[in-house]
Amino acid sequence: MEGDILRTALFLLALLLLSALCSSTETAITAVGRGKLLALQERYPYRRRFLSWLADQTQRALTITLVANNLVNIAASAVATSLAMRLYGNQGPLLAVVVMTVLIVIFGEILPKSIAMIRNESILVTALPMLRFLGFLFAPFLWVIVAVVSGLGKLLRIDLSPQHTFVTREEIEQMVNIGSASGVLEEDERKMIHGIISFEETRAYEVMVPRTDMIAVPREMTVAEAVDVILEHGHSRVPIVGENLDQIVGILYVKDLLRHLISGDPGAGVEEIKREALFVPETMRIANLFNLMKGKKVHMAIVVDEYGGTAGIITLEDLLEEIVGEIQDEYDEETPAILKNGDGSYLVQGGVNLEDLSERLNYAFTSNDVESVAGFIIALAGRFPEVGQRLAYEGWDFEVLEVEDHRVKLLRLCRRKEQENEKEE
Repeated sequence: MEGDILRTALFLLALLLLSALCSSTETAITAVGRGKLLALQERYPYRRRFLSWLADQTQRALTITLVANNLVNIAASAVATSLAMRLYGNQGPLLAVVVMTVLIVIFGEILPKSIAMIRNESILVTALPMLRFLGFLFAPFLWVIVAVVSGLGKLLRIDLSPQHTFVTREEIEQMVNIGSASGVLEEDERKMIHGIISFEETRAYEVMVPRTDMIAVPREMTVAEAVDVILEHGHSRVPIVGENLDQIVGILYVKDLLRHLISGDPGAGVEEIKREALFVPETMRIANLFNLMKGKKVHMAIVVDEYGGTAGIITLEDLLEEIVGEIQDEYDEETPAILKNGDGSYLVQGGVNLEDLSERLNYAFTSNDVESVAGFIIALAGRFPEVGQRLAYEGWDFEVLEVEDHRVKLLRLCRRKEQENEKEE
């Protein structure tokens, strides 16, 4: 009699251990995404075929785990009830329910799942062979379950087949933010990854140099005169225009100027050495534009608006800066677009994008009609602002410092004192 009770108790302990293993395996499967499974295949080559099966059959693996876990828990409850009735008679079933509920919840669910959240890799690598074996063992049973569930889904008009991607763009962005907050990623790395993610969605008009900032040379200009323009502004390529900026006839390259200077022909016209210009619509995605410019082996494109006029120019450097940040060379002015003063105020260039300003100041400056800070100020004022004019927006004060040809060039931003006090509190 005692031997039977001991064997039953050991069998019950084994079932509880299997329940813990099934629960931990279930959590490990849900905690490890497809990308991590591919990485584990490289780290554990002797488990490659099991990991590959799990990556392709994740839903089936979860079904196997859940079926096995429920069978083990039911069997454990039945064995515990039988053992309790032997020891305590009619009070045994009630005692078995109480004791098994506590044991299964703590040692069969909460504890193993908590461990699996921390040690999911080791648990998954260890449990996969058993899971694959159970897949073969329960194959007929699983087929029936899947058929029943699929039938119920059709009856309820619900498509139960997994259609979502394993990792979405939003999830990647959140993982990058978490990695930056935890110190795994540096701030520059975070910005580069976000730049790559948003590269596909950004349009040409968002990163182009607007026509008001374009440097161009007229078609009647000579090579010698063009050299002075190049030296003054430090550009290696400039558009060649006809009567106005809307009539661009080509692109002038510095290396073509050098050939005429070396050959002793500085009086030649720039139109004689022009190269064909690439015209692109302002709504074109910069990812497509990047591939187009690489394919045509050009470094500058003319951005055209919906009316056929010149909206601006865009270079490969402008596209790359969306990923790696501002690229400064020996000809670029080192004045930062957003400069923080010692008194806590900010000097902001008018051409700064509102999203960049919001990210730098950690405050949402939003507008559905404009993209730049200058446009934001004009919309806020309702007219062209004047130098020295002050404007208020929520918790911020704007002061216009520099205006040139109806363009807001420089502003000062200052957070109101009451807002600073609320932030400190």
